Amino acid sequence: MTSTNFVTDRSARREPSVADETDPQGVAPYGASEDKWIEWTEQLGVSRAIGLRCAAIGHGRATLVLDDCSWPLNANGAVHGGMVIAAADHCFGIVATTVLDEDHIPATASLTSDFLRPALPPLTFEASVDRVGRTMAFLTVTVLNRTGKVSTKVNGTMVIDGSSRFAR
Repeated sequence: MTSTNFVTDRSARREPSVADETDPQGVAPYGASEDKWIEWTEQLGVSRAIGLRCAAIGHGRATLVLDDCSWPLNANGAVHGGMVIAAADHCFGIVATTVLDEDHIPATASLTSDFLRPALPPLTFEASVDRVGRTMAFLTVTVLNRTGKVSTKVNGTMVIDGSSRFAR
């Protein structure tokens, strides 16, 4: 049996600061141009792993595109639903960040999805913040398939009250 060592001392965890060699994800570029937000979004580890590129981003909205899928496609040529949901959840975090300040880190509390058509790539993820409260944000991601038709609708709630932060 192997043993895994976990960091239990929260003070040893490094808070993200700026993008650099030791912290490639950095913090969101609050107050910066759309180009800086696109750059930040595309260099996130999950964006790179999934293969998402950011086409547009602004306050409460973001459009990301999945041109190809590294995950094997379904027999009908569609992207696996789990992969679609993973990408949509990532879009939740990105778009929620555009309406928050640096003291609030969003964390998904719940999501629901409706698969309406096969998710035939390339896929476009249109994410929007529907409402932001004191402790929660409500979001929608509409996934369009290669013909521009809605393939999946994803609705979610994110906790934004800071409870998802690492303790300092």
